[in-house]
Amino acid sequence: MTVVGRPTLDVSLWGGQNRGVVPNAPTLAMKVQRPVVPPRIASARDLFLGAYPKFAPVCRAFDEPGLAVIAVDEATGRPAGIVKLCARVQRPVSAIVGRHDRCDLYLSDREQLSLRQLAVVVDPVLSWQRGATAIKYRVFDLRTNQPMVDEDGRPLRGIAAEGPAILRCAGYVLFMLVLGDPSDWPADAADAWSMLPERVYLDELANCASGSLPKIRRPRIDVRETYITRTNGPRDTGMRLATGDIVGTLEIYTPHRQLSISVGADALNDGVLLGRYGRCDLMEAAAEDHSLSRVHALLMKLDDRLLLIDTASSNGTFEAGERARVVVVENKTELRLGKKTFLRWRWSK
Repeated sequence: MTVVGRPTLDVSLWGGQNRGVVPNAPTLAMKVQRPVVPPRIASARDLFLGAYPKFAPVCRAFDEPGLAVIAVDEATGRPAGIVKLCARVQRPVSAIVGRHDRCDLYLSDREQLSLRQLAVVVDPVLSWQRGATAIKYRVFDLRTNQPMVDEDGRPLRGIAAEGPAILRCAGYVLFMLVLGDPSDWPADAADAWSMLPERVYLDELANCASGSLPKIRRPRIDVRETYITRTNGPRDTGMRLATGDIVGTLEIYTPHRQLSISVGADALNDGVLLGRYGRCDLMEAAAEDHSLSRVHALLMKLDDRLLLIDTASSNGTFEAGERARVVVVENKTELRLGKKTFLRWRWSK
């Protein structure tokens, strides 16, 4: 489906980032440590108030349903950039946050940030009309060594939310703010902060620590509250993908070999990372194709869809010869990653 009009993503960078100039030095792999929010840093409220004059006009002018991801440097208080995702009917939209200059929200000032740190996925909407549908979205850590934390410093591998959220990650505070209603952006920053609903965190992991639940019963939405569900993201499973009931087979064709890998429900719900980096599940299969990025794509089941999300790869993901950011994977869908690696997904009968 071709959508005429505003592009799916709109990006503004305010921190002096210059794509294609700064080398994308690799992030050193290391054991994941429980992140600690540094003491005596500015509160989320103070950072919001200080950055508001920069991002409010941009958000106020955006009249389609969508999500803004705004990065503010927590040490300096300077806004570093914003990516606005337009929600689309019947298809999800994604953006990648990280230190690689192909990321949508490109943040280059913090070495602790991974090249590809977070994936943000906005669920499809039923209508483009203002207020006709809620904006639901997910944020996933791409199995980095310094995952995001919530407002109280609790580590998060993933969240599912419907409404504003505030996250801290590798020296930045990320404000996830719903777009589409200009009245949400008053002239006074303090008024705008007071309008943000209280964030209420639910914990999927407390009920199912070993893997993601298919669904979690959420309280009835109150306009004065945002319910944020803490979920799993891609786990440190290595090649142990056949966890839970086997739901399908990932067929991989590299320049020198063919592999058929069984994938279990737990791994698919949490996410399978594809790429040459050591933190990827299929690193050994990908290592021989240097056209693949270190973290190339994320394969994940979200609700009733199986998605393959390109994680800002250098040489792209292709479906039927066309470069794609998000692919809804059906039975026997064939994809090309980079220049020489081909994938086919088969659901188990």
